[in-house]
Amino acid sequence: DVLKGLSPLHFPIAFPEVFLRRRPGFDVILGNPPWQEATIEDPAFWARHFPGLRSLPQREMEHERARLRRARPDLARALEAEIEETGRLRVALGSGFYPGMGTGDPDFYKAFCWRFWNLTAADGGRIGVVLPRSALSAKGSETFRKTVFAEAASVDLTLLLNNRQWVFPEVHPQYTIGLCAIAHGRAQGETIALRGPFATLAAFDAEHDAPGAWFAPADVLFWNDTASLPLLPTEQSVEVFTQLRKAPRLDLNDGASWRARPDTELHATAQKPLMDLKSETCPKGFWPVFKGESFDIWTPDTGEYYAFATPEKVLPWLYGKRLRSGKSRSDSAHAEFSAPYRQDKRTLACWRARIAFRDVSRATDSRTVRVCLLPPRVFIANQAPYLLWPRGDQLDQAFLLGALSSIPLDWYARRFVETHVNYFVFNPLPVPRPPRDDGRWRRVVALAGRLACPDQRFADWAEAVGVACGPLPEDEKQDMVAELDAIVARLYGLSEKQLVHIFETFHEGWDYGTRLKAVLGHFRRSAAP
Repeated sequence: DVLKGLSPLHFPIAFPEVFLRRRPGFDVILGNPPWQEATIEDPAFWARHFPGLRSLPQREMEHERARLRRARPDLARALEAEIEETGRLRVALGSGFYPGMGTGDPDFYKAFCWRFWNLTAADGGRIGVVLPRSALSAKGSETFRKTVFAEAASVDLTLLLNNRQWVFPEVHPQYTIGLCAIAHGRAQGETIALRGPFATLAAFDAEHDAPGAWFAPADVLFWNDTASLPLLPTEQSVEVFTQLRKAPRLDLNDGASWRARPDTELHATAQKPLMDLKSETCPKGFWPVFKGESFDIWTPDTGEYYAFATPEKVLPWLYGKRLRSGKSRSDSAHAEFSAPYRQDKRTLACWRARIAFRDVSRATDSRTVRVCLLPPRVFIANQAPYLLWPRGDQLDQAFLLGALSSIPLDWYARRFVETHVNYFVFNPLPVPRPPRDDGRWRRVVALAGRLACPDQRFADWAEAVGVACGPLPEDEKQDMVAELDAIVARLYGLSEKQLVHIFETFHEGWDYGTRLKAVLGHFRRSAAP
């Protein structure tokens, strides 16, 4: 009953000549494993049968799904059957020797990675497989990467961007795909090679035999906690990447300087009972519930909301959540605050302007780290984590906002992001920490502070930072954005050549000439601290 429908295969029985010899295991495994999550999402199921459903606004989609469940009981039963079958798969994947399977949704490629590694001969066995980029960067594959980096003689990775679906027509055109060649053995020196990403067949044909950029496993483990591998566009990118990485991690906890921790507020699914998903405009006395699309860089309110919610319901729930989290979890961001602070309802983050960033984002979007200062008196769904500050004031917030909004930092983030700006990507981001008496620090604070305050909702925060509040003429705003890029580049210690490289390789096909010219002008004028 447990194995019903799973078609299990026991490799030592199926291939005794391979596993009972003196050197057990396959010499070579070649393949393209399935990339499929063992999950069934209700919206995705109905959208499969009724295309266009997911393009509806959230409130309309909820109404239409309820109507379809009543109108199509046959499909409702089919959904239940799929849920049952997927449940069996999840149990099988969760009970196998697949470390990391419990992080995120169970995915077949995670299990296959471990199968490939364990089924090949420990003495020189080789693997040549096609994997999604997440196998090289996602937290769920962290243990696999650390095992392979420590025990492989070489890990040779060629990355392909499925631009216009030139690699796989059925895979999203913005996905990155890894051609992975791994050899069992002893890791000595620089054993990890990266090539690409190649966005066309012509580029792949011309350059895939190039030597690539080689790194030692210790280098990769220094960049972040999860042994995630970056996408480096060219050989020169290695030098730029290394220079940016000299800055401290965003989540540095030195006990003295500012400290920022990402956190989420309302879960879009679990907290639906607290929200009004039906109203088209904000009811009197309600606050908007922001989602990722509710803001963009230097645009704190696009007018697109996930829902609305009444403070009378949500504030007590948030207060209780904070008390529970701060008391029961030592790794909680709330645990870093004192008990009196946590017990004071007036210190809930939603009462003041705060920094948030979009969780859903891609390295191939026009921007990846989409961060903004949001107005007070709004709630935020989990698609947009916000920052808590165990240490630091509004000046520190303005400085970090400026750094996170810059092209140099975004270029770095794009080396690791595939589809989400996860905490394990966000926390290790390199952020300079100059002293407050550094003129460049003061200039970043002034620029970012002013850009972040386009209307009177930010008056209190603007006063604390010491900047004016209100709309900016577009030409003045763009000049300030260009100057901010230049000052942040100086703080990273980038050379002019490295800064140009960042713009040249930032986004496929973007017209960067005008902005780069403005940035270089400010860069040359800001040489002295």
